[in-house]
Amino acid sequence: MPLVDKRYAEALVEIAQMANAIDEIRQQLTEVKDIYESQQELRLLLNNPKVKIDAKKGVINSLFSKHVRPEVLKFLLLLIDNDRIKHLPGINDEFIKLADIKQNTLNMTIISATELDESHITKIKEKYRKIYNAARVRANLEIDKSLIGGIMLKIGDKVIDGSVKGRLESFKELLN
Repeated sequence: MPLVDKRYAEALVEIAQMANAIDEIRQQLTEVKDIYESQQELRLLLNNPKVKIDAKKGVINSLFSKHVRPEVLKFLLLLIDNDRIKHLPGINDEFIKLADIKQNTLNMTIISATELDESHITKIKEKYRKIYNAARVRANLEIDKSLIGGIMLKIGDKVIDGSVKGRLESFKELLN
């Protein structure tokens, strides 16, 4: 992650925290980033050095001024002023990480061989919320039929393998 992404994300997290709007700004910034990434013409226009800054700002204002908080709009205009709009995806990723730290949110991925019902997901989230002493837990769910049964959890760079496949592989290594 480039240092510039982290610096801008840190500044925006501070602004969001002062405005007591971390979740709203996270959502809006992600929506703007998704538009930026999906609209090639917009991206090319905003990154074109031949297009004047005032024209770029006009585009940003016309697209977003009625749909995002003033803090987000000013932030986007700042990125245009400093020729950093191309860093928006990385800034967004870093903002999410830093906002989660500020809000004591645990992010995890639950990988299962089959769909899990909501009660199982809730139990898993609550267990790890207590273990990590987190205020809240955000879980992404993935299905991997190769696990045969059980689940795997990814929390940061840690993997907890409670799958049948993982147990069979451990048993195989033990036998060798």
